[in-house]
Amino acid sequence: MAMRSIASRLALWVLIGATLVVVAGGTLLFQLVSRQILEHAHRESGALANDVGNRIQGRLDKVTDIAQMLAALIGPRPDDAQSLIHDAIQHNPDLAGLAAAYIPQSKAARASGQSPFVSRLDDGSLVSRDMLQDPSPYWERPWFRTGLTCIDGCWQPPFVSQSRHRKLVNYSSAIVVDGQAIGVINADVTLEWLQGVLKGLNKPPGMEAFVIDQQGIYLADDEPARVGRQATPRLLDALKRGDVEPVRLTSRAEGPVWVYHAPIQGTHWQFGLVVPEVRIYAGVRQAFLGALGVGALALLILAILMFAITRRIMKPLGVLTERAEHVARGALGFALPAVRQRDEIGRLTHAFDRMRRELAGHLAELTRTAREQQRLASELEIAHQIQTALLPGAHYLDARCSNFELHAVLQPARSVGGDLYSYFMLDDRHFYIMVGDVSDKGIPAALFMARAITLAKALAPRARSPERLLQLLNQELCRNNDGCMFVSLLCGLLDTGSGNLIMASAGHEPPVLWGSDAPHLLEFDTGPALGLDDEAVYPVHRLQLRPGETLLMYTDGITEAMDSALQMYGQERMLACLADQDKAGDGDPASLLLADVERFAAGHGQADDITVLALRWHHAGLERSASMLDLTITASIESVFDTLSRCDDALRSAGIESGVREDVRLVLEELMVNMVQHGYREPSDGKITLRLTMTEDAILVELHHDGQLFDPLQSPEPLLSGDIADYDKEGGLGIHLVRVMASDFNYAHDEQGNHLQLRFIYPPAAGARS
Repeated sequence: MAMRSIASRLALWVLIGATLVVVAGGTLLFQLVSRQILEHAHRESGALANDVGNRIQGRLDKVTDIAQMLAALIGPRPDDAQSLIHDAIQHNPDLAGLAAAYIPQSKAARASGQSPFVSRLDDGSLVSRDMLQDPSPYWERPWFRTGLTCIDGCWQPPFVSQSRHRKLVNYSSAIVVDGQAIGVINADVTLEWLQGVLKGLNKPPGMEAFVIDQQGIYLADDEPARVGRQATPRLLDALKRGDVEPVRLTSRAEGPVWVYHAPIQGTHWQFGLVVPEVRIYAGVRQAFLGALGVGALALLILAILMFAITRRIMKPLGVLTERAEHVARGALGFALPAVRQRDEIGRLTHAFDRMRRELAGHLAELTRTAREQQRLASELEIAHQIQTALLPGAHYLDARCSNFELHAVLQPARSVGGDLYSYFMLDDRHFYIMVGDVSDKGIPAALFMARAITLAKALAPRARSPERLLQLLNQELCRNNDGCMFVSLLCGLLDTGSGNLIMASAGHEPPVLWGSDAPHLLEFDTGPALGLDDEAVYPVHRLQLRPGETLLMYTDGITEAMDSALQMYGQERMLACLADQDKAGDGDPASLLLADVERFAAGHGQADDITVLALRWHHAGLERSASMLDLTITASIESVFDTLSRCDDALRSAGIESGVREDVRLVLEELMVNMVQHGYREPSDGKITLRLTMTEDAILVELHHDGQLFDPLQSPEPLLSGDIADYDKEGGLGIHLVRVMASDFNYAHDEQGNHLQLRFIYPPAAGARS
């Protein structure tokens, strides 16, 4: 059976040629000229080592110059980090990646908003990412910590990039501002170009070149399998002597070798050439063989034979190489030569053609997939922006009386999420707060969340109480809810003048309250989640906030966060965290709690949406909004007129002019008489509560009675034509006068009865209190 492999045929012809050379040659005078040949080899190899070291140093200097220049530019201009890094790597093909990594929470990190990283793919394209979004924090990596100390720049040990599947070495230069390191410019350099430099050397056959770093690790070698390994102790000892004289070693299997080395300036690397001693003396043999006619003729015949045979055998490989260059340029529409023999080249041709066809199909599929992913990412970003626009700001301070302050934070687990929070003023005195959690995640939950927030704001003026708002919102969400989605919601209505807080819960997590007492959960009855039962009712919980107290509302993304050991954060850790914050002093409880949860779950990642809303009651407006009168009377005409007289006296003492006092008396008389006459079907021991409060520019009146349901705002306006003296419809003309005289008029009803709120704006009077 004839041999068909290239290796066997080439080996056979090499063996024949070498036999002819050995037979024809002679080595009688080898020892006489060996010393001269060795000295010549030392000069040639030493010069080559120095030249290659200088060439490598030149290319590395470009990398170090770029890194140091970027560190100097980006330090005072962190906003330009992304563009500067992108331009630098685009114009320097030796760079495989550039990064500007800042110390977290530093001024530069906050100004930039990101730690940009730009890397070069195998096809030469550039991709960017924000290292702050990486699952594992880069600031804990050794390269970052070491880089902060490299004020003048330094080369770090080589490593294998798991994401890019390449062997790299990086140069780090600290970003220094005002004498302090705030980050690191990190330049990644592939080791392939070092391999290319070695392969491009015009060195004699058998000579091996290598580059090792300060730890004795091979960065490049003519034998690729040796890259990344530790050099032998004998070689390291020889290189550490400090001089550049050639060193003779006898540890290699092929016999003694000579090592020529030169330091690469600017680094702790060294370039070396390994020349077997037998190769040095081979030149002597060739010289003497050239002097011998027979030897020269034999070598010439061998050279001609080797050239002809190699060219004949390697010609198909040349065609494949040319086609491979077409593939590198993305041109896949070509034909391969016909296969004439079933050897390695024939099999390689078949495999290459199959690879070409499959690669064309894969590229088409990848192009389609990339376009689809880009479209989806764009849509998710738009959805995130829309969802964020639905939410109010993360911080709210009551600008009118500074009685309370609110902090909120929402962090979805994906681009969009199902958690929600909202707050808004219902009127001049009442403030709504709410936190909710939709049953699903992603786009469906975000749409359901948007619907819930929009409906809540639209229904709040009509409901005027948390429990009624939850009922109306539940009825709306139950309609056309084919997906059976639901939302748990905690809703509160704050009286911004007194600190009274009315709360109702639709299956949500219990809030936390703390102030003079330690943080503790407020456990009270809840109704079912919204969107499941359109006849559900929601119990009410009332609370009087005291100065300095904080109410915290949250979603289960806080308590159910897990660490790498799959342990949940839980309510106990949350209460402990809030207690520590309270000891430390004022701050943003929402952000501090979120930061503690992120530290706890750093090894596991965020699995659920997180929302926190913290309301701190300062009661700073107490002196500017003092109560002038606070009475509870029986529902009788006598008590009403006695109360009206006391109210008039209080307003007169406060310096309110007579016209405003008359308006207040007339309105109160109309309302309170209606309460007595129409609020009870028969005489009873009903109660009417009146609270009179004076602010800088208005008089606030609160009326409560436990009689029958009667909403004055629903009374139709009378037709003011003809004889109005006989207009006696219940609540008709009198209610119209109330609407006209009062600046604001609000009504609400709950299980405790009817509640009316009125406001009378008055001009400052001479001698009046400010």
